[in-house]
Parts: sequence; C-alpha cells; structure tokens
Amino acid sequence: MKTTDNTHSIFDDDPLLAEKKKFYPTLGHAWLIPVYSLVVFITFYIAATLAYPGIINDKLLSSLITIPIYCSLLLVMLIYSYNRKKKIEPDYILPFRTPSVAVLLTGPFLMFSLYLFTFGVQEWIHLSAFQEWDSVFLLIREKPVFYCFIYFLIDPFIQESLMRGVILDSFLKNYSPVKALLNVAAISFAFSLSPYTLLYTTSFSLMLSWIYLKTDNLGNTFYMQVLCGLIPALLVFILQDQFNTYVQQALRSPVWVGAAGIIAILCIIVLQTSLPSTNKAIK
Repeated sequence: MKTTDNTHSIFDDDPLLAEKKKFYPTLGHAWLIPVYSLVVFITFYIAATLAYPGIINDKLLSSLITIPIYCSLLLVMLIYSYNRKKKIEPDYILPFRTPSVAVLLTGPFLMFSLYLFTFGVQEWIHLSAFQEWDSVFLLIREKPVFYCFIYFLIDPFIQESLMRGVILDSFLKNYSPVKALLNVAAISFAFSLSPYTLLYTTSFSLMLSWIYLKTDNLGNTFYMQVLCGLIPALLVFILQDQFNTYVQQALRSPVWVGAAGIIAILCIIVLQTSLPSTNKAIK
C-alpha cells in the first residue's frame, strides 16, 4: 500500500499516485456494488414474497430467506471484485493473520461499548436501533445454529474480505486515508439505507477500517465482526426473558451510555498506542 511523507496531509491524495489510479475497485466501481446488490436483493425479495405471502409478517421466516440471499449476493460481489483486483495485482492475497494481542484484549470492551453508546444515542434522538434488531434477537432464540453459522463465520469472512480486503485496500492505494475510510463507511451504510442503523453502521465501519489501516490484517477485523455477532447472542441467552427490559433501561440511561462512550475512547487510545503506525503497517 502507499506511504505518505510528512509533507502530505491524511486528507490529501498522494500526488505520486495521481497518474496511476488504476487499483480496482475505484470509487465508481465500488459504489456500484451496493447498488447492484440492492436491486438484485429487492428482486429476489419480491419473488419470495409472491411465493410465500406470509413472509412479510413472519420475521423468522423472512430472516431465514433474506439472510442467505444477502450473503450470496455479497459472495458473488467478492469473487468478482477479488478476481478483477488480482488481474491488476497478481501477487495480492487477502491478509488474514492472527489477531493482534491489543485487539484481542480490547475488542470485547470496545465492541460492547460501541453497541451501547451508538444504540443509546439513537434512542435519545428517537431513532431506536433496538427495534430494528427484533428479527436478529428472534433468530438467536429460535435458530441459534443458523445464527452462529452465519454471524460467526460466513458473514464476517465475506464482509471483511470484500469491504476491507478488496475495497478499502484499493482505496488506500488510490486515495487519501480519510477519503478511503469515509467512502467505505458510506458504502457500508448504503447496504441498509436505514436511518435507524446510521450511527452504529458508520461507526462500526470506521472503526474496522481504522484498525485495518493500522495493522493491514484482516484477522483483526474478522475478530471484531465475530464479537459483533457474539455480544447480542450472549446477552439474549444470559438475560433470557429480561433481555428487552434490561437492555432498554441501559440504552435510556445517560450514565450507562456516557460510560460506554468513555470506555470506547479509552480502548481506541490503547489501540492507537499499541498498534503499529500506518507507515509501517501499510506497505
């Protein structure tokens, strides 16, 4: 990946790359991915609705049908994009390595605090993300094996390989770090286009992209994705019938949400000081 000297801002594209911005995908190519995915997904969803009219009111059935479709679409996009990237960079291999110790230790605290802080803020501005996750909580209770297979293995691998391993990796070679990270976060949000998930989706994407920028290691971001699925599953199983009550009380508590924000900042500071600098990690 590109390196920057002290005369260039992280907001500026590297002038040395101005004449050879050919790494795939570029911004234009990458933004077509959520567009194509949404069009195809909507088409499949309409077909599924016509075939199974009850899917609209059955959250469990809807999840069991739409999640595999969604993962399949992302997998197709990943295979296509990775092959295109390999034509330009024949030696490129997705950098999956053992997660860093700092990420392993701070990850659970950072992920939990990010959940609590972003969901809590959205609760305060009356855009409750909690209600949007009803189908996820139902899936955890009713189909735990399916949930674990998707959210502990399939989805993390596809998401990180595509969003960080292919898209962000090329963006960092074509554009400034800030431009690269913000566009990946926007593309991540474009897959849902729901105001109820705006803060969480963009914050989570920025965090993962920043970790990849620091470490050039998809093992770190894969681990964080697994935690993303593990934390709600553990809460559902531990709290059982009291899950909704306790979680909503926490989300509406300024003390809990404020503490979560402080913990998240402390975790980021620890990672900033523990992980290698960008110039060393991004080759």
